[in-house]
Amino acid sequence: MSPEIRIGGGGWKGRKVRTISGDYRPTTGIIKKSFFDSIGDDIEGSRFLDLFAGTGALGIEALSRGADFVVFIEKEWRQVKALQENLKNLEADQKSHEIIAMDYAYALSKLRERDLRFDLVYADPPYEGFVPRQVLGNIVTSGVLADDGLLIYETSSRIVRDILENVPEELYPVKERVHGGTALLHFRWRNK
Repeated sequence: MSPEIRIGGGGWKGRKVRTISGDYRPTTGIIKKSFFDSIGDDIEGSRFLDLFAGTGALGIEALSRGADFVVFIEKEWRQVKALQENLKNLEADQKSHEIIAMDYAYALSKLRERDLRFDLVYADPPYEGFVPRQVLGNIVTSGVLADDGLLIYETSSRIVRDILENVPEELYPVKERVHGGTALLHFRWRNK
């Protein structure tokens, strides 16, 4: 049986979403709570991008808490299947979300072509194998973050200083939350 994560707030509070066993690191309940506490009511009516979505626990909770529309980007097929199953089990309105099953950089370029902008962008790449400056740079280049939007980057707390010293110049850090081995870095546009 696959492990499950409980939805912590909103209309689906208490319901569970399936995750995948293996070398995956789903966002923990403590991190999800910290994130949603930090944005407060900004989730209501928002357009939310769940980048490196995995099985969708974070984006699903965004829908539960009142986001109008969530785009999930995930390339790993097993994760996408579990995400689809989770949304189906919750009977999520099909107009409330979109799943893009491809590499994140290519997906960002497709969102750019469609001129889609998001109030909240949550990026949670695997801690190994991705260069934070490159991921942040791809988000900047894509223009998917709305002018007054908030970008949240989940990472290992061990590399926070390095990320902050190498953040693309278009972004500035507004908040940093560390919980054990995990950090949430909040960014906004510098000049928009």
